[in-house]
Amino acid sequence: MLVDYHTHNSLCKHADGTLEEYVAHAVKIGLTEIGCSDHAPMPDDFDLQHRMNIDQFNRAYKPEVLALREKFKGRIAVKFALEGDFYPGTEKYVKEFNSQHEFDYIIGSVHYLGEWGFDNPVFVHKYDERNVDDVYDQYYAHIKRSAASKLFDIIGHCDLVKKFGHRPSNNMEEVLREVFKVVKSADMAVEINTSGLRKPVKEVYPNEQILKIVHEYRIPLALGSDAHSPNDVGKDFDIAKELIHKYGNGRISIFTQRQRSEVAVS
Repeated sequence: MLVDYHTHNSLCKHADGTLEEYVAHAVKIGLTEIGCSDHAPMPDDFDLQHRMNIDQFNRAYKPEVLALREKFKGRIAVKFALEGDFYPGTEKYVKEFNSQHEFDYIIGSVHYLGEWGFDNPVFVHKYDERNVDDVYDQYYAHIKRSAASKLFDIIGHCDLVKKFGHRPSNNMEEVLREVFKVVKSADMAVEINTSGLRKPVKEVYPNEQILKIVHEYRIPLALGSDAHSPNDVGKDFDIAKELIHKYGNGRISIFTQRQRSEVAVS
């Protein structure tokens, strides 16, 4: 069984293609399940240039995902999901929004440190204005708080901070162990996300230092391409499958109405 649980579409304003084109490509390459997981709306119209608003979610995204689930029944399972943002101060909003809809799963990601969208190429120069070790510490503090919030089911691209190739000079082992103890306690899965191979860092998220800890703590794995075009669906999954066999005993998590189970990859 093979699934892609991290996909976007044109509603997020920085991806190409319709929801149906993503699902159709997943069918074409033989996936068993595909998750529609576009960026969740945020309160006060925060970051609207990179996500749909509430009206678009209600009038376009949700009904189309549910319609595609019926249209493709028997060919592929279409999962209704979101990529949520952990942004301190929005926890109450996120909890209430999540509870209003029957999502199959929600990815929890960190894209902002304060007002800085640290993974946005427009703002990459700001790494030169900061101490990279401090950036890593702040990022992982957010990941830890994200897990502790219990708002999400999957930790998304959990070392996204490396996207442009910036590396900490400090040994992160102790920090990472504390973070993933919380992830384990929250009963979350950790995503293997192949999009890093398409970014300047040229590396899967997360790195093998993290995957070793994840394996040691028996934290389950999820799988996603972070597709921003239909042809990205399932991309580089041959590499991901090797990591899943090495660090996940050949098994990945799947979700239905936020209930997790595990299947063998094939």
